[in-house]
Amino acid sequence: MNPFRIDKIVSPDDFCGRVGEINRLSTLIEGKANVIIYGDRRYGKTSLIQKVFADMPSTILPIYLDIYSAVDEMDFAALLYKAVEEATPTTLRKQSGKLMKLFTSIDGVSFSPTKSGESFAMKPSFQTQDFKQLLASAFDLIDQYCQFSKCTHAVIAFDEFQQVAEIKHVKIDAMLRAISQSNPNVSFIFSSSKKSMLKSLLSAPKQPWYGMTTPISVEGIDPTLLQAYCEEKLGGKFGDYAFTWLYETLRGQTRLILQTCFDFYANEVFSPSMDDVVDAINRIVNEHKADFTEKFLMFRGQQKKGLRAIASAIGGKVYAQENLDKHNVTKQRLNQAISSLMKSDEIQKLDEGTYQFNNVLFGLWMIKEQQ
Repeated sequence: MNPFRIDKIVSPDDFCGRVGEINRLSTLIEGKANVIIYGDRRYGKTSLIQKVFADMPSTILPIYLDIYSAVDEMDFAALLYKAVEEATPTTLRKQSGKLMKLFTSIDGVSFSPTKSGESFAMKPSFQTQDFKQLLASAFDLIDQYCQFSKCTHAVIAFDEFQQVAEIKHVKIDAMLRAISQSNPNVSFIFSSSKKSMLKSLLSAPKQPWYGMTTPISVEGIDPTLLQAYCEEKLGGKFGDYAFTWLYETLRGQTRLILQTCFDFYANEVFSPSMDDVVDAINRIVNEHKADFTEKFLMFRGQQKKGLRAIASAIGGKVYAQENLDKHNVTKQRLNQAISSLMKSDEIQKLDEGTYQFNNVLFGLWMIKEQQ
């Protein structure tokens, strides 16, 4: 069986590195601080949260929910209640009488038990469409959980939090801020795969959460630690500079590096050379060729030129006349295209005239297409 798991969140027992980030996040949670976790895609932000949550003392109730699928406020409410129920301590879940007593006291929501083994899962049914009431009732339930479990407080992690910006009927971020200010028994973690959108939603001066959160930046795992981890799983050694090139090409993105190692193991390459690394990355990029082609075709005309110009720029000279001529575009038009691509979180600016694709594999495919 392949020891590299690439389609699931890394289990806490299989975690590698990030001692500093783990200690920092744990300390902030214990201090009831509100946290924003920044980081590009595939760096392991969710795995970091799950690792810290798994090691939380019983005096803290950790609640995790991914709100990527939330289309409206009622979806958000359903995901929140489901996450709260799943976070219930096992000892309390098995005491169905106490559990039902808690649920039946919640205003505007009814629960029916679905038996699962020795414990009970609860299916909520909303008796009201008043989102503000449902949100208040959810936090009443959290408070009662903490009382029964003798917790000092609860910490709620919202993954893909940028999704609340798509919910126009209510200002969920403002409601959560009000709850944070009035409820001393709850703190929040905000995380997202779209870093720039998360920053604009939570850190901009006119936003409700401005100045009320502590940031943690998640970058690549220490390459020495990650190389040792991969070699242990492979049962071999990387050739000279092979892992360094792999790490730099994939910008230290943990998930992609593990995906490449999955490919090595599947092809019985246990001591990868530089050529093996190049071949594996090419295979992975080619596997996504149809998806990337479809993705590219969805962009508007000027945006396509912007993507091509970034992919073909040498040394970051996106606005060099030679590059403008190659793509038959003016500097003004290219600047407009790049601005729109940055706004949609497709690219990010590194320096003047230097940009990179947020999706590393898509960027590698674009570069290959321009050669």
